[in-house]
This record gives sequence, C-alpha cells and structure tokens, in this order.
Amino acid sequence: MSLDFESTGLDLSTDRVTEVGAILYSTNLDQALETAGYLVNPEMPIPVEVTKLTGITNGMVKKFGLESKHALQKLLAMVETADALIGQNILRFDVPFLNAWAAREKETVPGRLIIDTRTDLPGVESKHLNYMAADAGFLNPFPHRAVADCMTVLRLVAMHNIDDVVALAKEPTIVLLSQASIDERHLCKARKYQWNPDFKVWWKAMKQSQVAKEAAEAPFGVKISDIPVDRLWHSK
Repeated sequence: MSLDFESTGLDLSTDRVTEVGAILYSTNLDQALETAGYLVNPEMPIPVEVTKLTGITNGMVKKFGLESKHALQKLLAMVETADALIGQNILRFDVPFLNAWAAREKETVPGRLIIDTRTDLPGVESKHLNYMAADAGFLNPFPHRAVADCMTVLRLVAMHNIDDVVALAKEPTIVLLSQASIDERHLCKARKYQWNPDFKVWWKAMKQSQVAKEAAEAPFGVKISDIPVDRLWHSK
C-alpha cells in the first residue's frame, strides 16, 4: 500500500496530519484495488509557509477535514489488508507520524514491511520525489498532495522487479561515518554525506549490500557507526 501524509509541520509531538493519501495496490494484478484521499482536521492552525507548499488551507480542513480518530481508523482499516507500506521518505516521516498519531488516539498500527523509495529502489539515486520522477521520465502532476505523491511512488516502483525491491527493503540499514579531515568536508558533500551537529559527524545511511562499494569508492576512510539512523534523522 502506498502511503503519504501532508501535515502542519515536521515535529512528531506537536504537528498533526492534514491530508492522507493511500492506495492499496496489487503487484500481481498490476492495478489499484482501493484509493483513499481525504483531509484531516488537525485542530490547530496550518502555518502560512505550509499552505504555500501544499495548497491546503485552514478553511479547507475545517470544512472538509475528517475528525482525527475517524480519519485514523479509516486508514488503519486499509493497512490491515496490505502486505507492506511504501512511500517516499516513509521511514523518516510518514511511519513515525502514523505511530505518533495512533499513540495519541490509543490505536494500534499493524506491523508491516516498510519500503522506502529513497533507499529501496535498486540502482536509483535518492532524491526529492519530483526529481526522481523526472529522472524516470515522467512528472508528478500535483506535488505535495497526498494521493498524487502516492501515485508517483507506485509508478516509480513499477519500473523495478518487486522481488528486488522487497529484498532491498528487508536489508538492514547501515550508518557510515566519514573519517575525512575538516579540509575534506567538500568531499563528504560530493558523496551526499550529511553533517549532524549534535553528534558532530558526517554520515550516510545505506543498505548493508551497498557498504563495501561505498567504502571502496569514497576518497576518504569510512567506518560503520553504532548510532541508530533514527537518532541522526530526528536529532535537533
């Protein structure tokens, strides 16, 4: 099932979902079985900068948004029928938001395989969803709207053997730390390592099968970190 949220912001504790997109898709039949897209009333103001990005206004969610618990239960009913959840940056954003939402509403999220198009499409460079679509030869018609993003994700996945995608998703995610000197930080940026100011490290997350290739190609030493990737993602 492809899943995408729009929200009032990025903070799991204070921000809320404003739109849900979910498409139950059969890889055997190669077609969508159920599609859901609906607004959710976050019962808090949507920041102006978020409205500029998504087009979702306070008036829209007040008039058309579902009440939080009902919206969540509607989504969880679809999750129950799915074998896996797939989305763009879903590990870092949508799944944590879903878990936080369920905890607030005292609901349980069924355990499912999580497939992230940022990391689990073989041979595809991780980029913004719109750029990944463009690289693949098509455009996302309505960026930052949940159902359109779900459709874009499914089209990207359809370009790959689903068994290869699933196998990559099941691999452990490894955090590599750069051992480059201060004067070599431009080399880290060039290989898409990220700087974390809390841990004071240049880091990059990848699948286990990709580690040897990265270690051989990087123009600096690397080492496997014991810092969990979610700590690096969500540190402030």
